Amino acid sequence: MKRFHSYGIGESHADTLLAGVESLAPEGSVKLGFRSHYPQLETKLTVRGADMEAIRRTLAPVEAEVRKRFGNFIVAENDSTLEGAVLDALKRNNATLTIVETFSSGQIAGRLAHLPGAESILRRGVVARQNEDICAAVGLDRNALKDGISKEAAEMVARAAQKQTGATHALAVLVKVDEGGDQVEFAGTTCLAIATANDLASRRSRIVGGRDWVRLGAVEMGLDCLRRYLQGLPVNERIDFEKVE
Repeated sequence: MKRFHSYGIGESHADTLLAGVESLAPEGSVKLGFRSHYPQLETKLTVRGADMEAIRRTLAPVEAEVRKRFGNFIVAENDSTLEGAVLDALKRNNATLTIVETFSSGQIAGRLAHLPGAESILRRGVVARQNEDICAAVGLDRNALKDGISKEAAEMVARAAQKQTGATHALAVLVKVDEGGDQVEFAGTTCLAIATANDLASRRSRIVGGRDWVRLGAVEMGLDCLRRYLQGLPVNERIDFEKVE
């Protein structure tokens, strides 16, 4: 079995994108399947063969086509993970990281901090829900975020965190959630930024689906945008889970 882990593509969209890929293998020897566990989608290619070499030959054209059609949305393969890909990219760049989170409750740092080697890379993780506390944590004036959460605010926080901690990279993931009870129409706006000493990347996204859906989406988007940035990929590709305003 070959497994691809993707973020940003829903199951029905993935099924459409991969229409016909099974025909690239002889006599229907490769079976395509999906396992959805928001916010990621696992795409599985299952094949039987006389030996591993025969299996690899059969899978090769199908694997290549899946990579081509999914493109930048593949975050990891087989037993690899998105957080593992992020940590590996940071290691390759001899980089360090500071993370600032709000509604995601420290879960971005939690996905990274326990991994082998993270102790030399993760410089600091900050969790705060009030804007004044975010400012205090990264050395900004307490009124710096008086206009609320925005892409520009995330950029300001990321720059301040990078400068204050001396990390090569800082990721700020700020989420403004709607008022009201937890229901399927509940939404949140995620504003995130990645800062280095000489560069800045940011994006804004609106996700609907309940408090857990928004929280999980913010965690995954933060990690995925950092992966994309470190791998030289665009951080603003639209995903299936965000609402166009």
